[in-house]
Amino acid sequence: MQSFKDPNEILNSTSAVDRFLRYAKIHTQSDEKNEACPSTECQRDLANLLAAELKELGLEDAAVDENGYCIATLPGNAGGTVGLCAHLDTAPAFSGENVNPQIHENYDGGPIKLKEGVVIDPEESPQLKECVGHTIITADGTTLLGADDKAGIAGIMGAIEMLNKNPDVKRPTLRICFNPDEEVGRGANKFPMDTFGAPVAFTMDGGFTGEVNMETFSADKGIVKFKGVSVHPGYAKGKLVNALTYMGKLLARLPHLESPEGTDGRDGFFMPTDLSGDASECTLNLILRAFDVETLKERGERLKAMGAALMAEEPNLTVEVEIQEQYRNMYDVLAKHPDIVEKLEEAVKMAGVAPLLEPIRGGTDGSRLTAMGMPTPNVFAGGVNFHGPTEWISTTAFGYSICTILNLVQLFAE
Repeated sequence: MQSFKDPNEILNSTSAVDRFLRYAKIHTQSDEKNEACPSTECQRDLANLLAAELKELGLEDAAVDENGYCIATLPGNAGGTVGLCAHLDTAPAFSGENVNPQIHENYDGGPIKLKEGVVIDPEESPQLKECVGHTIITADGTTLLGADDKAGIAGIMGAIEMLNKNPDVKRPTLRICFNPDEEVGRGANKFPMDTFGAPVAFTMDGGFTGEVNMETFSADKGIVKFKGVSVHPGYAKGKLVNALTYMGKLLARLPHLESPEGTDGRDGFFMPTDLSGDASECTLNLILRAFDVETLKERGERLKAMGAALMAEEPNLTVEVEIQEQYRNMYDVLAKHPDIVEKLEEAVKMAGVAPLLEPIRGGTDGSRLTAMGMPTPNVFAGGVNFHGPTEWISTTAFGYSICTILNLVQLFAE
């Protein structure tokens, strides 16, 4: 078995970096408010481009389905089937339109200054301290970069290029999926599980060199609807029940030590995300997070109790709290498949990198896919500071990610 452990050799032998730069320039932000799949047609544009490029690489069945999922097969030369997945969309939280990638060769270890006063400082992004001498790719300061997850897409394409150039490398059949709408939590909603046919898969959607993820948050959504009593404000004394006022009271009662800005590590949180309405009726949306389901359920019950307490204070107020399940910690399933975890760790070690098992303070498509019956850990693609203008990627880290894919497929061919 051949160990792939030289990222520069990989990058010099493939067009992976050029692919990433091309893909990053394609606008693919998803839209949570649009229930269609894909939620934005620009994602389908990238999917169609990738299907055409996969066919050029010899994956003759590459096609985009009616939901915008790009699916393809690279036949194996050994037994078994493994899936490789990455998502098409970029986060709606910050502009991903007109991305202008900047290439910083031979990085000197200092702050990277971009437009609009944006600075990527190694004191705030300590992974940069490991990248002196590397080539760093950023956006120009006005958009996100899109390494989440176009680095994952480009990495899979680069791995296919390498396998085509090295036909003697043992591999199982590889099923490829580039899916829409991961960033709005719907990446697995229309996943073609019945026809994908892989007993195990990997999402190439992780962070810096060596990071592998077997554990994610468990996640619920909270929807709180307030209904007050509408009265002309000039004659409101003792009559008006302002729904917005009581929304504000609930917001004030959310514990700061259980907010995203007040937690890290394995601590979960409540987070208000958006609101709508007026003094008569209004709605507050929140996300609830925890690494274990019991704590998550307890947060949901506490939110309901806050609503009940407000109604006890004001009998003419109505507060309805709905809790919707979003995804669950994939570790609950992956713990039953230690062989998958062991192979993934070994693939990283074969690349000459120490595996860093990190719980994700978030989720991946792998969370849902694992729950649907296909164990799907997450693997680093090299990017850092996702979802904002300080996002960056080291091409060396990106190269190590491709090495890991190549090592991983060989281990599953055994």
